[in-house]
Amino acid sequence: MGQPSCEAHTLTEHPGTEVHIIDILHGWESLAPLWYQVKSFYSHILPIMNTSVDGIILIGYSQGGIISRGIVESMDHNITDFIVLSSPLAGQYGDDFLRLIFPQYIKETAYEVFYSRVGQRISVANYWNDPHHQRLYYKYSDYLPYLNNEKKQYYREEYRQNFMKLRNLVLIGGPDDGVITPWQSSHFGYYDKEENVTEMRDQLFYRYDLFGLRTLDKAGKIKIYEVPGVYHTDWHHNISVIKNCILPWLD
Repeated sequence: MGQPSCEAHTLTEHPGTEVHIIDILHGWESLAPLWYQVKSFYSHILPIMNTSVDGIILIGYSQGGIISRGIVESMDHNITDFIVLSSPLAGQYGDDFLRLIFPQYIKETAYEVFYSRVGQRISVANYWNDPHHQRLYYKYSDYLPYLNNEKKQYYREEYRQNFMKLRNLVLIGGPDDGVITPWQSSHFGYYDKEENVTEMRDQLFYRYDLFGLRTLDKAGKIKIYEVPGVYHTDWHHNISVIKNCILPWLD
């Protein structure tokens, strides 16, 4: 038998709760550009939001987390709580992850493909954040820098306002993830140019409150869970994670 899912535990612990799994864009389709995926997922979520007077709780896992972040920021929504399981929220730069999809590449040279107009047609390239090639990252990346509101000429105040509508932002990740690199990206931390991790509150997008992250934090609306011993593919099946990090926010 497979491991119990987050959905199963939710229905057991919270009978009567409506749970919707947005089951689209599998396999190679998951490599589609992220803005396309944001629009696709939103089209499935919108009818749910329209019938949920009190709003919805959105849970995003892995790449689904950064797609969900795109929905939270760029779309009209009534999402009250956003729970993110091991997602590259501040970007990705690691061989283990890269080789799962593109075994011929290494992180030091992936920028040569990803930071191009053709490369940006691949979802992974949209959040590939090479700390050694930031000029190219800002020039070519057409997703993550926009969500971060880091490009002055494309600053979108509505992204910030939409993000600040959240009642709670729950960030879950851990040092044994093995895929998200650095794993602190799941907490909005990231590498500096020497590959030392800079934590969330020292990131420029936080300090300048470019998309509302600092505002949520100062209001006590961010909860960060650091959970050791959980591999990337186990987060949404791990009973302890579900019971201690997710279910309390459904009350």
